[in-house]
Amino acid sequence: MASLSKTATTRTPRRVEVNQRALVDKVLARYPEEFTVFRELLQNADDARATKVLIEFQTKDYVTHSAGANGKTNGINGTTDIPDLLTTKLFKWVVRNNGDYFEDKDWGRLTKIADGNPDEQKIGAFGVGFYSVFGITDSPLVLSGGKSLSIFFQGDQLYTLDDACSQSEWTSIEMVLKEDMQVPVPKPFDLARFLAATMTFMSSVENAHVSFDNKVFMKIVKSRQVPSPIRVPKDMIPRSKEDTMHIKGLSVVTQGITVELTDWARAAGTKITSAHRSGNENLSKDPVKRKSFWDGSKREAPKVAKVTKVVSRASTYDHPPWLTYSAKYAVYSAQVTTSPSKDLHKGLRAMTKKDPPSHFDFEMVYFSKEEQDARTAEEKSDPDTGSIFKGPQGLFPQLDGEYMSRIFIGQSTAQTTGISGHMSGRFIPTVERGSIDLTNGHIAKWNQELLYVGGFLARLVYEQEIRKVQDAWPTVNGVVVPTADARASASREKASYAMRYFTFQPSTPDAKVSRILQDAFFDCFDYYSNVHFPILTNSGIRYTKDVREIHADFSSFMKMVPTQLPTSPGDPLSLVDTLPEKYGVRTYTFSDVVKELQGRILQEEEMIGCLRWWVNFISSLEADEERETTLTFLSNLTDNAKSRIGNSTRVIELRNITKFVDASVWLPWLQSDDALPPDTIPFSFTRALDRRHISPSLLWQPMTLVDWLSHLISPQIDAAHDIRKNSIYSNRVLAVLGNIWPMMSSDMKSEAKDLMQDVPWIATNLGFRTPGGAYFPEADVFRDLPVVSVNLFDPQILTVLGEFGVKRHLNFEELFAKADKLSTWSAMEMIRYLSTDPDAMERLEDIRKYAVFPCDKGGKYCITDLYLPHGEIRPLGLPILNWSRRIDKDSEDEQLLTDMGFLRHPPLEKLIEIAGDPDPKVQHAAFGYLASKFDELYDTEYDPSKYDDMPFIPAIRDGHECVGAYEEVYSDPSWALMGFQKVRPSVDRKVIGRLRMREAPSARQVIEVFRTSPPKDVNIAMKWFAFLATKQVLSPGDLQQIAEIPIVPVEELTSQGHSDPVESRLVPPRECFIGGSQYGEDHLYRRLFTFVDFGEHANRFLKACGVKAKPDCSDIVHILIKDPKEFLRKAGAEGDPEKYLVELRGIAVGYEGLSEEDKKRMKNAPIFVGYRTSKSSDPDHAPVVRDEFQLVQASKILLADDMENRRIFGEFVWLAPQDELLEKLYESVGSGYLSAHIKYNVKPTSEQPKWTRCEEVRRAILEKLPIFMHEFDEQRLKQGSVHRKWDDKTRFLVKGCKDLKVDKRLDSNYRISAERQRESNEFYVSAEITTEENGRVVLWLKKTEHLDMYDVAVALCRLLFKTHKKHDVLSLMTILETDKEVLRKRGYDVDRIEQAHEAAKLEDKKKEEERERAARNKQLEEGGGGRHSGGNPRFRSKFLDFFRWQSGGSKTAGKVDVREIDDAIKELMDQCAKGKATPEEQEIRNREHSGADRKRKDVKYCTELKSTALEIVDVSGAAGFIPVWRQITARKEIPGELTDFANIVHGLNGVLDLSNNEHGIFNIFWHPEDPDLMGFNRHRLIFLNLAHYTQHLDSGMTPGQAYIHWYYIILHEIAHNKTPFHDENHELLVSSLSALFLPRLHDVEEVREYFNCATDGS
Repeated sequence: MASLSKTATTRTPRRVEVNQRALVDKVLARYPEEFTVFRELLQNADDARATKVLIEFQTKDYVTHSAGANGKTNGINGTTDIPDLLTTKLFKWVVRNNGDYFEDKDWGRLTKIADGNPDEQKIGAFGVGFYSVFGITDSPLVLSGGKSLSIFFQGDQLYTLDDACSQSEWTSIEMVLKEDMQVPVPKPFDLARFLAATMTFMSSVENAHVSFDNKVFMKIVKSRQVPSPIRVPKDMIPRSKEDTMHIKGLSVVTQGITVELTDWARAAGTKITSAHRSGNENLSKDPVKRKSFWDGSKREAPKVAKVTKVVSRASTYDHPPWLTYSAKYAVYSAQVTTSPSKDLHKGLRAMTKKDPPSHFDFEMVYFSKEEQDARTAEEKSDPDTGSIFKGPQGLFPQLDGEYMSRIFIGQSTAQTTGISGHMSGRFIPTVERGSIDLTNGHIAKWNQELLYVGGFLARLVYEQEIRKVQDAWPTVNGVVVPTADARASASREKASYAMRYFTFQPSTPDAKVSRILQDAFFDCFDYYSNVHFPILTNSGIRYTKDVREIHADFSSFMKMVPTQLPTSPGDPLSLVDTLPEKYGVRTYTFSDVVKELQGRILQEEEMIGCLRWWVNFISSLEADEERETTLTFLSNLTDNAKSRIGNSTRVIELRNITKFVDASVWLPWLQSDDALPPDTIPFSFTRALDRRHISPSLLWQPMTLVDWLSHLISPQIDAAHDIRKNSIYSNRVLAVLGNIWPMMSSDMKSEAKDLMQDVPWIATNLGFRTPGGAYFPEADVFRDLPVVSVNLFDPQILTVLGEFGVKRHLNFEELFAKADKLSTWSAMEMIRYLSTDPDAMERLEDIRKYAVFPCDKGGKYCITDLYLPHGEIRPLGLPILNWSRRIDKDSEDEQLLTDMGFLRHPPLEKLIEIAGDPDPKVQHAAFGYLASKFDELYDTEYDPSKYDDMPFIPAIRDGHECVGAYEEVYSDPSWALMGFQKVRPSVDRKVIGRLRMREAPSARQVIEVFRTSPPKDVNIAMKWFAFLATKQVLSPGDLQQIAEIPIVPVEELTSQGHSDPVESRLVPPRECFIGGSQYGEDHLYRRLFTFVDFGEHANRFLKACGVKAKPDCSDIVHILIKDPKEFLRKAGAEGDPEKYLVELRGIAVGYEGLSEEDKKRMKNAPIFVGYRTSKSSDPDHAPVVRDEFQLVQASKILLADDMENRRIFGEFVWLAPQDELLEKLYESVGSGYLSAHIKYNVKPTSEQPKWTRCEEVRRAILEKLPIFMHEFDEQRLKQGSVHRKWDDKTRFLVKGCKDLKVDKRLDSNYRISAERQRESNEFYVSAEITTEENGRVVLWLKKTEHLDMYDVAVALCRLLFKTHKKHDVLSLMTILETDKEVLRKRGYDVDRIEQAHEAAKLEDKKKEEERERAARNKQLEEGGGGRHSGGNPRFRSKFLDFFRWQSGGSKTAGKVDVREIDDAIKELMDQCAKGKATPEEQEIRNREHSGADRKRKDVKYCTELKSTALEIVDVSGAAGFIPVWRQITARKEIPGELTDFANIVHGLNGVLDLSNNEHGIFNIFWHPEDPDLMGFNRHRLIFLNLAHYTQHLDSGMTPGQAYIHWYYIILHEIAHNKTPFHDENHELLVSSLSALFLPRLHDVEEVREYFNCATDGS
């Protein structure tokens, strides 16, 4: 510490330099508002007690010539014309005031930045306001009291120069403008608006004149009347919360402001747009909420002098006409004294450099509604400029608008108050005076205390203004006129204005200001002595404690209690919305309701509202306990509730009511003039109530039917409503009962019937009778019974009469007894009578059992055995009802008989049974009836699968007519060739379609024919095969089944010779090959395979079954695996395997094309040649070394990848032939490498750490190994050896040793026999490699004078390669021993190789980092439990997007009329049946579709253009009859999924009913480079991309999804036969096609499985 102190004392402190220009610029940046200079200089003038201010704008010409004016007034260009204020640029501003001259302390402060005025009564606090002039000038000049001071910059520093000047009454600040500030005069209209507002709260300044080149164009005069004192209300709290501010007195004064402006200055306009003057931003959408709604037609807008902005031609520069604007407003003032705490006082002095003021006036402006309306009228009268008192920085704010009232600190700040009145007080602002400071400790506390005064004063003004309105509110007979009354409109508007005026909005920029003011506004009254807050209500001005919130439930009947005015959504915030809880408007109470009921008799509508409220309230209570408690108040309600009934004078008292009319039962049948029991309330009172809640809420019960009927037969009923005497009302009651009877319960019906059964109230032709003594007319067979007289056309009345016991029929048994006696009764009479007896109809099942109804051929039958007498039924031989007259179709008779159970038509199964009758006439009649009635009767019921074994279809079999079952007969006659039945030619094609007869047999049936009745000879086979080649019935899967069935007749000569008869044998197609002429008679394949040829068409069928043109690799493999030794014998290779190896080489070439199953079988079969070294054991001769061979499994054979090891171990293992092609095959099927099965034990002795040769070798390896390795395929190399970090000694090291030996041992699993080999095969070497446990590779070198680099190369190759060749070792040895320059000369691009090697190392490093990062992320996921989303996503076919296409162009090509869509679909399917378009059709189609600018089929998933280069491919029947193509640029082989895809295409071929067509339209192509391409249409042939199928298959698409996906793709392409465009016509075709075939698609097993549909049998 001592040394530090000593050092510190020797240092010299340096003054901190300040860039004063930058400092001033930063100060100016905090004054963003316009007219800031005038604001600050006017404040300085007011602090100097000036009464007048002059603002002069001077041009350069004026400044230059004004001193020697040669007796003339300077104008523009030396003239006296009116100046152009819009374009004339200024040179100088001058601001003068007549206040106190500068004193020495003032001159001193002027030269100091941030040295504020210490006078507590002055506004200035921070000493930076004057420096705002540097925003427009670089050299202000101040003149005052005969002295002057010039302030200017030299460089970045400020300097001053004082001087003497002539004495003047004015203190002047002269500002020569910066060059970029030499612009025209600020808009005079805007400047006048600013100055008028600025002078509002100034204590001294009363006049301001503004001139241009010494010519005054603006005058502003502020006038003030004598203040009127206001007593401080005793219940208001005149001190702030912290007791800093004390309000000692209050006053109000009327202040006026007058602005005079020349018309040429007025003509300069304003910068404010009309949008900013609208003031309508927050007007309510509800017209009632707008002022104009309440404006009376006789009221006139305040009169405002119309101002013109056009300069009068008579105006001159010296005598301009003046335009005058005036406004008045009230200024409320609070005389405030302060008593800050010591801590606050100290803090304020520290921050402001002066004491806080001990007293000051706090003022607030209140603009009356009349003055605000006058400003609005000014804006409307001149929408271009608006009012001079309103706008940005204007005196008058906008209520709920953009320009709000502000806080003044002498001058205006940017801080708004949140209400519509300006406030002025001794706030302490932020430095730039933009707002007041509420963040810095003591200053914030001072300002918060001062804001309390603002809230206090605002509340005082509100109370004053609202009471003025209250005192002036009109009354009639001492009663206040309602607010909505037109007589109260003026008072209402003033009250609404006052409330809007004092509705607190969020203040800006500091929102805390309005919150603090609002809190003070509501808290400045002593709550315990004053709980009153006056607001505008529907009954004038009332205190909130007496006001209730408006509520729809109460508004209809609560008329005595005042409520707040209604609001609408979107209305601006109102004062009532901001009231604190203590002043809040209360909700209605039950006591309010009771008082209302006690106070008057309600009208009916009012009572309805009251009941609605009570019922809704009680029903809203969920808790039973709460509901029961509330219901205890019901008696208070009903005991006091009285209401008039309608417009009558009758009064109903709720205390007498116990029942109500249930609307769900009685309405609309019960009318208002119907008699009701006296304890039942009229329905008009309960109509609007929910009947379910009336009883629980009012404890009234529904009036029952028995209640009503009891009243109607009671003694007190009047004669007009006595149902025992008045037949008209009796029938009226029956009508009511008829409508409500179905709703009555059984108990209620029984009780009503018991009540009325002995009452004579049924009116009959013989007088009033009890119900049991009256009859219906139909029962009066003998015309002697009392029949009811009521209108019986109403079936409901019939029901009621029947329920009460009125009789309809005679006894049923009696009726049948009479019928039995009377033989004259006909079937027609009996049936019609029974149809009117419900008892008979109920016993219809019993009646149907009696065989009493006559047949037309004699005999009697039951109802269900007789058919109606229609002529079309008679040929069928069925029993017919004997009916006396003709029965027309759909007549009443037919309907009646059918309802009774007589048969109109034979059932479908019966009809099919008749169609199989042995009698040909009956067959013909039955099938004809089925055909003619099918659409009408049997279509929906018909299911052909139910009649598989019932012969009913007219058919031909072997040339003879017969009837066949559905599964046996086909509409395509060509199938008769294979023995199938065909439908008779006489059967109409439409009938075939209706019966859904199949055109062709199923694949299963065709296969069954092949199994049971294969072709007997070559001729039959040729016809069958050629025929099937033209059909699309068989799928690739079906053809693969047929390929295994022996159906191909092969003719062979008998053993006796060529002249003997030919024998035939049947072989499966799988074992045949077409042709064979390319092989000679003695060719090996002639001995191994069977060759056939049935002609071009028949061969096409065989090819689809998989018959190949010649044996391929897989065929050879099958023969070879079947019997390897026989194959060896037939190949003639028993002694020398070379011919056998030729076939193995062929297999090696085609190995990759083999199936996985074939590859697996090859691995397990002993078909591979293995060699071993054999030595002769003759003791008399030198041993002879020769190779032996044997056919063994590949897994028992090793590849000799090291010649030295081959020499050592060749006699103990089977080794592969040394042929590169065969070695690759052997490796593929499981042969290992010899070196991989030899264990090396390296034994270095006596390490030589100082041998420098080691480092030389290491450097050579590092330098040249990349050159050696750059040409090798990575597949040959061991993993990780390509870019091993050889330069890292922790990975690779070279060491020397004295001796180096290696011990080699062979893995015993590969030894041919148990012959004992040497335990140790130890050899001396000069170089060998070891790998340590940590993974480091060490190359050991035997220390010798001449190091053998061959051994080094051998060791490195074994490290690098999976297997290596001798030339690999020699090449590496040569590169290691050769200088790099020599290598360059030999053609090695050394530099490029090294660059590539370095780049590869960087890439490896990047991949390693990515792997490490992925591993870390995986650990985090596993640790945190990653999300798992189960289930397979459903695929959404791209085809769904096809319908979104829109394109313009030809109006005719491909156009489809919706009305002709069926014809268009038929045309499309007919085209599909024709197959490929002929050249003539192609030409016609091209002409129809040419010249159109509509979008052709060139989208990326449907375009012929993307696959133009296709070549046909032979896939050996893998796709059946479907041709397979390949894009000639395709590099990938066609995958095995081809067959699955072909099966799907074939299945969809059947769905579209194309299976029996002679010409197929589908083609499959392989375009793996563009899997998004789905397919295209070329000359009506549909090409489908296999690569698109495999892409979705890899994504998890199920077979069912694949069927749906390709179904829409195929329909999309078929639709292109009609139109080439993707437009609305194409979309219509696709939609129609898809709808047509969707049921058949749904029948596909895979699709049903996908949708989890039940099988047909379930």
